[in-house]
Amino acid sequence: MIKIFFTTLLFILANVLIWYQLNSQLVWKWAEGYKSMLIMSLLGIPISLLLWYCTKIGYVAFGNLWAVRFFGFATSMLIFPIMTYFYLGEPMTMKVILTLGLAVIIMLLQLI
Repeated sequence: MIKIFFTTLLFILANVLIWYQLNSQLVWKWAEGYKSMLIMSLLGIPISLLLWYCTKIGYVAFGNLWAVRFFGFATSMLIFPIMTYFYLGEPMTMKVILTLGLAVIIMLLQLI
């Protein structure tokens, strides 16, 4: 169970970094131009390492790769709308709320 918890934390951290990597250009002026592409490209290294560890630890914890994939997908579906709402003010519509609920259901199904 501790490995599933650790996998979840790593997925959360990776997805937060991915959000910044891809969407900083929409939030801050300094990230709009091509100069920020070097920083965003360098973020790919820790993101790749985190996702590699998520896969490694998650595979041991769940015993199959499908559960890791679904868990990673659901984690990203939870992080993205929260950060997008916080930074860009995009509303939590009924469609977004239902998608968040489905992401939680996907995660819970992997724990069965």
